[in-house]
Amino acid sequence: MPSNVPHRQRLLYLHATTPNVFSKILAYNLIEPVTGFRTEIKAETPDWPYDTVHDAVVDGWQVIQFPHSQAPFDDKDLDVIGYEFILQKIEIIQ
Repeated sequence: MPSNVPHRQRLLYLHATTPNVFSKILAYNLIEPVTGFRTEIKAETPDWPYDTVHDAVVDGWQVIQFPHSQAPFDDKDLDVIGYEFILQKIEIIQ
């Protein structure tokens, strides 16, 4: 994309059950590049648009960071939710 084209970067944090892109999503956080945007934590059952990281990639998201998986862990013993993938989507601003 040429640098003079106005664009924005959306970020998507997906926490999966394993470091495999086909594993089930445990948690999800979408960050929108909008002034005043705040992440909301809701108590109700989430309605996530993707079941796996692969589903998000098919929808145009790009993985920019894979989980650090030097050793397996049981997330019940650590204060971590699954394996974190960070994805981005660059969109042209109209």
